[in-house]
Amino acid sequence: PVIYENHINKSLYLPTTERWFDYYTGQEQTTLGHITVAAPFDFIPLYLRGGAIIPHQQSAMNTVTSQKKPFYLIVALNKKQSASGDLFWDDGDSINTYERYIYNYFIFNYNSNRLTLQPWTYNYTQMGNEVKLEEIKIFGMNKQPMKILWNGQELIYTNQWIFNATKNILHMQMLKLNMAKIHKFIFL
Repeated sequence: PVIYENHINKSLYLPTTERWFDYYTGQEQTTLGHITVAAPFDFIPLYLRGGAIIPHQQSAMNTVTSQKKPFYLIVALNKKQSASGDLFWDDGDSINTYERYIYNYFIFNYNSNRLTLQPWTYNYTQMGNEVKLEEIKIFGMNKQPMKILWNGQELIYTNQWIFNATKNILHMQMLKLNMAKIHKFIFL
């Protein structure tokens, strides 16, 4: 963020060896190195490095309400068209949940036109069936898939997924995936 009075721009450095994407729009940042970006007082410029998978939820007034909100994933592909990420999830209040194995740990991996979402450890069962993965956005896809298979079933084009050819973004929605199960997507 800008920290000086009356300044609305921010200088930053994005390494040229990586792909970078605008967090809010998914647009790939093509100007790299030392750059200056708009940063008005009510906006924080945020960029995702290619190769990262970021889980997130909508905000809420407290952690109890927040933990019931659906999950979303942003997959930012690197130059090799791959990405990975993970998520640690516990009750948000207790101490020593890691030592007592009362947590869930999820691994996300995209490689060779395949996305795998896997609960590596699922010991915090109170997460339950309420919390679903609703939406996945993939930034930087080289081309539009002709079809998408989820655990062997074809997703419906325009209803469950769309592709923005201008920004190279695939948006899958209305998924309602149970986080306790393994999910495999194949992009054909």
